[in-house]
This record gives sequence, C-alpha cells and structure tokens, in this order.
Amino acid sequence: MGSNRPGAHGRVSLAAPLLIAFSLAACAPRPPRLVPPSGGVEAVEGFGSASIVGAEASVKGRFGFVFRGSGLGRIEAVDPIGRTAFLILFREGRAWFVLPGRKAYAEDAAGVMMERFLGVAIEPREAVLLLSGAWGAGAPLEAGQGEDAWLLDHDAEGRVVRGAHGEFSFAVKSFFPGDGVPREIALAGPDTSGRVKVLKAAFNPPRRDEAFDVTFLSRFTAKTWDEILELLER
Repeated sequence: MGSNRPGAHGRVSLAAPLLIAFSLAACAPRPPRLVPPSGGVEAVEGFGSASIVGAEASVKGRFGFVFRGSGLGRIEAVDPIGRTAFLILFREGRAWFVLPGRKAYAEDAAGVMMERFLGVAIEPREAVLLLSGAWGAGAPLEAGQGEDAWLLDHDAEGRVVRGAHGEFSFAVKSFFPGDGVPREIALAGPDTSGRVKVLKAAFNPPRRDEAFDVTFLSRFTAKTWDEILELLER
C-alpha cells in the first residue's frame, strides 16, 4: 500500500484527546433504539469513538461522521477547545486528510485513506452498510460482487455479526436496541486492530453538499502522506 507502511518514523498518535463537533451528553443512561428505514439506508451520520492501533498511527478519541451511498463522506475530530484536529473528506473514490491548523493535506484513494484511519480499507458506501447493519438478506448486491465482495456471517436473528474481505475483517460486539444496528465493532487489517463504538447515529439525513466540498484546499499545501506524518509528530 505504498506510503501506508512503516517508514523511518515511529507510530503517530491521532488522539490527544479528540472530541466531536456535535452536542453530546457525557453519559447516556441507555443506548437509543435504532431501526433502519424500511425504504433503505442511503446515508448515516452521527458520532463515535475509536481505539485503533496500527503500524504507522494510532487513533484514540471521538469523531463526527457522515457517509453517503453515493461515495461522499466526512470524518471530523476537534480538540478540547473546539478546533478541528483533522478532517477526512471523501468523494468520487478519492479522499483528503486535512490538517487545518497546518493548512496542509494529503490526497489518496478513499479505501487507502480509510485504512489509515480505521485499519480497514472501506469506502463510504461500505461504511453506510457497516454502520447501519443494513446489508440485506444474504446481501448479494449490497456486500459487493467478485473481488469487492464481503463474506458475511449472520446470527440466529439474521443480524450480520462478522464480515471479511481479503485481509480485512470486522466483528460486531454489540448492537443498539432495535433491528441489528451495530454499536461496537472490532476491526482488523494488516498490522492493525482496534474497535469503534457508535455513540449516536441517524439515517438518511438531508444532503448537505457543502460538508463534502474540497475547493477550500486550493488555499492549502499538498503533502505526501509521509510529510503529513512528520507534521503530526511535531
């Protein structure tokens, strides 16, 4: 995967700590009941926490997210005083990892960038399926076909509990009350492992194109991924 493998620098932390750019009660008494829309899930947004350890970087903290089946996506983490620590934008099969405080970004394929963040090379369409649990009965189309296919395991209730795609895999450790929406997911890939916990999620939010706009990057400096890692080490 090129620059996503270890280089001269050690593992970089993307934590310290990360907070979401949404209103969030510190402790919820119980997880909400979630049921995917009967007409299908085209998009999912919300916030969660991640604890991922990889060969190059570790991620630990909370982040906001929105993913759309059309290939658009956004992940945002902010520091304790409300500044964006980093931002990942996805569109048309590409992704941009942005450090607003440094006015710098790196661009790569969407799956490559997601692997750097979560350890699993998935694109926004697959993230919608993973976070909603709405792969479909047997999921022959939703899970992909041929080389893009995910091999899925279901439990006695018909919920997807595990999936594998080449060197990448996930396992659902807990669900929201309702209809098979994952709450805690273990992720694994080459030299990477960890968990994501969804704290809150909503399905099919109104489309906000400005959330995925990348034109502002014309004012930023393009960097290689190794150069981004060097900035994170400083």
